[in-house]
Amino acid sequence: MGVIEILLLVIFLNAILAIAFEHSLGINKSWIALFTGTVMWMIISFGADPKEMHHAIMDGSAEIFELIVFLIGAMTIVEMMGHFRFFTWIESKLVELKISNYQLFWIMGGITFVGSALLDNLTTTLVMLQIGSRLYLKKENYNIFVINTIIAANAGGAMSPVGDVTTIMMWLEGKFTAWQVLGYGLLPSLVAWIIPQYWLTRLIIREDREGRKGEKVEELKWSVILIGLLTFGMAVVVNLLHLPPFFGILFGLGVAAIVIDFKMKRGKLHKKANKIVNVIKSIDMATIAFFIGILLSVNALNYVGVLDKIAYLIFGENPESNPISIVIGHTLLGAFSAVFDNVPLTAAVIDMLPEGINFHYWILLAITAGTGGSMLVIGSAAGVAAMGQVPDLTVKYYVQKGTFPAVIGYVGAILVWLLEMMIIGQINLFA
Repeated sequence: MGVIEILLLVIFLNAILAIAFEHSLGINKSWIALFTGTVMWMIISFGADPKEMHHAIMDGSAEIFELIVFLIGAMTIVEMMGHFRFFTWIESKLVELKISNYQLFWIMGGITFVGSALLDNLTTTLVMLQIGSRLYLKKENYNIFVINTIIAANAGGAMSPVGDVTTIMMWLEGKFTAWQVLGYGLLPSLVAWIIPQYWLTRLIIREDREGRKGEKVEELKWSVILIGLLTFGMAVVVNLLHLPPFFGILFGLGVAAIVIDFKMKRGKLHKKANKIVNVIKSIDMATIAFFIGILLSVNALNYVGVLDKIAYLIFGENPESNPISIVIGHTLLGAFSAVFDNVPLTAAVIDMLPEGINFHYWILLAITAGTGGSMLVIGSAAGVAAMGQVPDLTVKYYVQKGTFPAVIGYVGAILVWLLEMMIIGQINLFA
């Protein structure tokens, strides 16, 4: 690496440390991220070709735009559904079941795992955090629930063609079919969720839920709620039209806003607070700023070739001649994705590996790139979103409570994948 590459990497790693100790420094992580992302590009601008740099910034900005617009739309829909008491209704139904907080923990984890496979890990995390915040009585239990939600969402998303940005990339590139990733990714993903879930259950503090009554909920505006739920499905459907997921979110948001305004005009919604524009005001913009700063930083590292060098260092020159090197490479890449964005790393691997690589190895990459980010709270979109929503969820806290179970689940998922490959004769470790 040259001087610029080393300097940028040092700045980025120091920013990660500063974010980890934001409470000690007294500086919000969002401002650290924004400062870091912009400074890194300013450093690049000295000596860089203006046209080439401008092109790279535009490409990176398009990626940031897609994610941020998706996030704003998803957060607005979630806030809207909360505004119309949907999450309070779910809370009341769960309270009526008279279940223990341990049973609740597993039910919520299972819903998150399945939901992220059907929708995506980011949207599912936002929805589950809203529901969980109303169900857990003790703050410590809620924080553990948030950690488990991140891990379960990433695990569920890794086995689905639409559950994570990286799986969408590989699916659209034809690296595997939807049924292939679901069939061979299911067991490893289950292990990546269940092992951490079991470990984190031991940290749950007993809550006295006896005699607790759910809040009485007024009749829900099911037409609005249904549109909100279908909106998340539209984010998946638009992929069939070769459009990015945010188109589906924006379409659903537009339909919901029109229906709400129409109902208000007819007098069926009498409060002005029901206007969608008032719901948008409640979005946490600090989370958006944090996303922008982190993505600017990672795009800067990608532009100067740091991520390509990492991929080359992991796989070497001729990975196709040694399948075991691909397994090791994918495993290491997943570990790197705990710090670096898994999207550019995955893109680099897609360009590096030859066309003839068996689809089973791409499924392993989906598992490692998807679940490796769970080892640190900043390693996935779900983690970053949760970090912005939950003040107590710092990098330090996550390392203390969530990193070890996530690592055990990560290793377990890879071992299960290897066992699958040995059973079907794809890999012989003892040859």
